[in-house]
Amino acid sequence: MESHLHIRNFGPIKEANIILKNVNVFIGAQATGKSAVAKLYTILKAPRKFLGKGDLHHIENNSLSNKSAYEKFLNALEEYNIRSFITTDTEIYFDSELHHLIYRNETLTYTAKLTAKIENLKKLSLDYNTNVEIIKKELVEIGFKFIFFSLRAAKILNEIKYEQNFSTLSIFYESLGDLNEDNLLKIIYIIEDIENDLSTNTALYIPSERNFINIIKKTSFNLILNNVPIPKHILSFGAELEKLSSKEFPLDFIQKNLAYKSVDGDERIYLEGGKSIKLSESASGIQSVVPILESIYAKKQATGHHSLVIEEPELNLFPSAQYALIKLLESDRRDPLFEDFGTIHTYTTHSPYILSALNNLLYASQVIKKLIAKARLKSPEEDFGQLLKISTQTVRGIINADIDPESFTAYQIENGYVRSIFNQQTGLIEDNFIDQASDKITEDFDALMDLMG
Repeated sequence: MESHLHIRNFGPIKEANIILKNVNVFIGAQATGKSAVAKLYTILKAPRKFLGKGDLHHIENNSLSNKSAYEKFLNALEEYNIRSFITTDTEIYFDSELHHLIYRNETLTYTAKLTAKIENLKKLSLDYNTNVEIIKKELVEIGFKFIFFSLRAAKILNEIKYEQNFSTLSIFYESLGDLNEDNLLKIIYIIEDIENDLSTNTALYIPSERNFINIIKKTSFNLILNNVPIPKHILSFGAELEKLSSKEFPLDFIQKNLAYKSVDGDERIYLEGGKSIKLSESASGIQSVVPILESIYAKKQATGHHSLVIEEPELNLFPSAQYALIKLLESDRRDPLFEDFGTIHTYTTHSPYILSALNNLLYASQVIKKLIAKARLKSPEEDFGQLLKISTQTVRGIINADIDPESFTAYQIENGYVRSIFNQQTGLIEDNFIDQASDKITEDFDALMDLMG
């Protein structure tokens, strides 16, 4: 699901024009603003979390613009420690399939775009027989942009096809022939439910300070009682972790037979041979990766859209473990062209290994498409779904994940400006200043070698 973010004069960011998709990457030196952009995106993705239900009573024509909304927006920025980034000349524009937000001159304007489409569907449904073709066209457009709507709507329209057909979108389109006034109301309710979920529930922001969570878990009440100034987004992440249901998962990508297990709040790392140690006593890399995987495994057990914003996934991890982590995080991705399967990941990173890992996954997707194209030349009548399955299995024999380049963006932040480092033609991340840093190290070594004669 594509969205657009334009920023002017926000903290270290002088100007940025950013397109955001299902996998987004920001790189930059310290204090350049990559976390500020990631945090702002997290807030703007779900504006009704900070606006609240009371503000919605003031909406006219699905749009809200007032000082009260501005104050609540500032409070949301405060939670992520970026309130001071707002100045008198700050401008922010955010546009997605769900909503449109503008911040300017101490006023926040929020327009609920999908809600407007829902209201239009309700009006059209009042004269169903006259408007049925327009209704179907509107539903197709929504289904094309929100895959979980297609999944749920297809099941209502025709459960037999839903169970048997390979492509959920094709089921949905075929099943529109079974649309009637009664099931249209159920389908509208589904759209309302999805819109509310996406506009209210923020992405889970996983901060770089996540190791700190393991330290404060047993002392959080004392810290709060004594007014220790812990940023709210760190406390919020800790609270989210307490609610997650993933209590056991493997860590064998770090070390053979390594595993995490939590029993009655006792978090332990199990080693080869059955021995265990407390999570708080384990290596820093393990403590850094466990909160990420807790979030991932909990999301796998849930339904609906899954959005994660992960600061520096590489923290304290050996390069091979960084590569394995990215493959694990992206292993369940199923993004066809222009469709949102609900798994939106945003990364901030300093690591060349993370960028290389993502490039491998981008290239894997291109290899799958190439194998399908070759197979279709040999067997034009072969079912596309079967070709996709065979080609994917072939590639997965080498690498267990892939990312469609159409679902990916990557940006470098430097000197207050943001530029894309994703090459649309090659479908890969191009040279950037992380690569340039490596080149400088090599140049210095070569110069020293020259002195040796």
